[in-house]
Amino acid sequence: MAYAYITDDCSLIEYIPDKLTYTRHEIMIEVINYPYKVQSHFILNECPIGFSVNSSGACDCIAPRENVTCDVDSQNITHNGLLWIGTYDTSTPFNANETNPNACIINEDCLLYCSPNPVTFQMNNTDTQCVDNRGGRMCGSCTEGYSLLMGSNKCGQCHNNYMMIAWIALFAVMGVLLVVLLIALNLTVSVGTLNGLLFYANIVKLYEPVFLRKRALPVLSQVISWINVDFGFETCFYNGMDSYAKQWLQFAFPLYLWIIIIIVIQLCRRYGKISRLMGSHAVPVLSTLTFLSYTKIVRTIVIVLHKCEVTLHCTNESVRSVSLWYEDPNVEYGKGKHAGLFGFALLVSVFLVIPYTLFLLCHPVLEKYLSHFKLFKSWSRFKPIIDAYSGPIKDQYRFWPGLLLVTRIPLLLIVTFLQNESRVLLLAVAAIILSLSIIFGGVYKKKLNNVIEFWFLLNLCIMASLSVAFTDESKILIWYNTCLSVFILSFILIVVYHLYLQLSHMKCYDALTKKLFKKQDKDDQDVTESYKSVDQQMREIVPTSTEVRLSNSRGSVVDLF
Repeated sequence: MAYAYITDDCSLIEYIPDKLTYTRHEIMIEVINYPYKVQSHFILNECPIGFSVNSSGACDCIAPRENVTCDVDSQNITHNGLLWIGTYDTSTPFNANETNPNACIINEDCLLYCSPNPVTFQMNNTDTQCVDNRGGRMCGSCTEGYSLLMGSNKCGQCHNNYMMIAWIALFAVMGVLLVVLLIALNLTVSVGTLNGLLFYANIVKLYEPVFLRKRALPVLSQVISWINVDFGFETCFYNGMDSYAKQWLQFAFPLYLWIIIIIVIQLCRRYGKISRLMGSHAVPVLSTLTFLSYTKIVRTIVIVLHKCEVTLHCTNESVRSVSLWYEDPNVEYGKGKHAGLFGFALLVSVFLVIPYTLFLLCHPVLEKYLSHFKLFKSWSRFKPIIDAYSGPIKDQYRFWPGLLLVTRIPLLLIVTFLQNESRVLLLAVAAIILSLSIIFGGVYKKKLNNVIEFWFLLNLCIMASLSVAFTDESKILIWYNTCLSVFILSFILIVVYHLYLQLSHMKCYDALTKKLFKKQDKDDQDVTESYKSVDQQMREIVPTSTEVRLSNSRGSVVDLF
């Protein structure tokens, strides 16, 4: 029994029970020396889900943090955005004022799919914190009736269940056309014009979410996506697609391209006609496709292996952490369906990405010092691939393609884990690469290739520096689109240059060129004859004295003999 003595000055009466037992409580007011009693009662309920008793004995946020307010009367929670607060188990619906002694609350930063604006919500409707039709735990999945779209991380509705067949057919045709285009134009790394271009396109695609929240002009972003072997535009692939299925598709298309060109190489070895038709372009195309899809593969591996540790604040005052998949926190990390995707990503890393990276970076040393050992006896088999990468480069700088390749890895990790500092670090890395290119005096044998790579690296430095200098997103968008427009114009000129190189090697082109030049020479000769000077016309009418003497002498010689 708890007692409280009350004075007779009509002050406010406060009564705090000794123990907060969630049950019915009775209050009795008794006046001493008078037979007057006032009896009342109240029921003390537990705090609703998401709330807990604070030091003052009132219900407050279960995991209080700055810029978060909780109102127990309305059950509303308000924060400034880029944050997700909700129950760990989002699959079971409940009322906002419901209590659950076993409920666990997540209160974590959410940078990917959460709204950047202030938001007010209740614990039974946490999807209000999400954008792009997302929901679930930490906005990791699409809401009911929506599917993850290809070409972005947004969710949309799928109206046709048979679209997947059409998209698969389109992807199959596009893969074949891409290989044919690379072979026909010799648009490969063996020419030396693509290293800087691919480096620029890969980095811009990685840093696109960091440079600006709004997308660039559709045409510009589409070209960048295609160069990165990405779909580019937003569309529904099939009804019900989620992040798990999308990552499998990210692996599928590059592997499909490699299979096509490997089949072409095997056909070239077996059939002479196909070999003569392809020329020496098959192996360089394989090298180019591997180089082209390297960043996409590594980025997908990082996404699959990216883990987030989430702290659970439970109603029973216990605190524990769980490991979730960062791309879709509804999936536990390394468990269930994520286990298969995790294992495949590790296999690709160990047997493809790491060997390819070391091969391209260290092949000058291996070729020079270790090729005579028995262990490296089969090194000559890789000579065509080595020549494709290092053929256009000066002998002392044959490590350059490997250096550009390895540079992509820290930049990818920076943009994934250090988004706030990523712009400055990108500017620093791009400036270092550009400085090395200048210090070396050009790493390519042809001056044109040095100019092309310098141009792309300078464009990348300008884009990164402007994103650091400006805070107004509208200005950043203008400069971003400008830099991309210059890049795409340069890309078109490179394609035209490759087309010219291919045409110049064709016999019909040579014959046509000779015929055109011969006709031009004849026309010039006719024009010259039709427009003679006054002196030339006078010489035809009246010969000079020298010509007269020569003609007379010749005439006398004829007469004598």
